[in-house]
Amino acid sequence: MLVGTTAFCVGCGERPYYENTSAIHEKEWHSSDVISYTFKVTDTLAYYDFYLNLRTTTSYEWANLYVFVDMESPNDLVYRDTVELPLADPTGRWYGKNSGSLVENSILFFKNVNFDLTGEYSISFTQAMRQDPLPHISDVGIRIEEVKGKRKK
Repeated sequence: MLVGTTAFCVGCGERPYYENTSAIHEKEWHSSDVISYTFKVTDTLAYYDFYLNLRTTTSYEWANLYVFVDMESPNDLVYRDTVELPLADPTGRWYGKNSGSLVENSILFFKNVNFDLTGEYSISFTQAMRQDPLPHISDVGIRIEEVKGKRKK
């Protein structure tokens, strides 16, 4: 079960096109817990980069995280991908920012995405690890940034 919405920013800079984060109830992400966000596209000439914002505890056992990503367009077409998110190097050193017992990551998973249609899109994440529930996941979120200087011709 998901509870609440929180905000955190790794490497804050220019304001993102869209950003939202959800807290994971009791820091256990069940495979039945689908985390969904809806955003609006108004410019079909722009390109966007998609980041998964993830906060884990230092007790998280794995060096990566697999997620199913589903994106639904305004014409109800659904694109599904399985994404591996690296969280630590082979020696176990965390890639993200460590603050006490929390590790924050912002991981690029879709690059230079262009949309053919304006309207509302939804994107959802489901954990795809073999362990269920997956412990030590505190927050999961999305950040979408417009790629500056890149336009569809």
